Amino acid sequence: MDQDRGNWYLLTALILGLTLGLIYTWVISPVSQVDTHPSSLRVDYKDIYRSLISRAYQANNNLPRAKARLDLMDDDEPAMALAAQAQRFLAEGGDNEMAIILANLSADLQSAESAKNTPIPPTTGIDSTGTGPETTEDKEENNQETTSSPPREPVSTSTPVPTESPPFILQDSSPICDPTLGESLIQVVATNGAGDGIPGVEIQVSLGTEPKETFFTGLKPELGLGYADFSAEPGLTYQLEIPESGLIVSEIDIPACQNESEDSYWGSWEIYITHPN
Repeated sequence: MDQDRGNWYLLTALILGLTLGLIYTWVISPVSQVDTHPSSLRVDYKDIYRSLISRAYQANNNLPRAKARLDLMDDDEPAMALAAQAQRFLAEGGDNEMAIILANLSADLQSAESAKNTPIPPTTGIDSTGTGPETTEDKEENNQETTSSPPREPVSTSTPVPTESPPFILQDSSPICDPTLGESLIQVVATNGAGDGIPGVEIQVSLGTEPKETFFTGLKPELGLGYADFSAEPGLTYQLEIPESGLIVSEIDIPACQNESEDSYWGSWEIYITHPN
């Protein structure tokens, strides 16, 4: 009888000790992490961290600082991580403005990387006449002329008023048959006058009077900074609009195509827009 009572005392003490230990560690003095490294954050907190970095970059335009902050997250490809987050924002019905901010930082990182990998050709000094390399005598003569000449009064000229033009104009809109796409897409490519892709362009697509759906260029930088696409359904007629320019492309119908084996499949539609400047 005494032995059974002793066993119950031990069991009661064990349970009481575990209970007091849990209360102390969970309530009285819980473990807290301080100065956690960004790479160890949860996925949702990493998204918040990228959003804050993108917001800061929008304010200060300091790309090296933004890149240094993103490197702390140990993403294999920071630009792709930003673009993927922007796509998730849009897919989940998130803030369109935040998606654009993420896409712009992603595009600028891509552009900076491309510029870094482009070799710069060597240059030689040109004299003031533009006929050849500038010699030491030329430099001395130019310096003497600069120091001896009195400052000139600026000439007042009227500022020309720029001619207003739509931000984007339509280059091409046509159906395509490409079986490698795997689905029917409305593909949009936005470029500037130099042919470079422009990210962050807002595009709206609709079916007549139905609500418009919005997507943006630059969210798939691996396909180009000015690229965007929308999954279309065959048999429907779409209308596409660029809100900032008022450009509208109507009568977009997914074409019926055939491959080399004469098997039928649904094609896609390509739209190219460009900035006139």
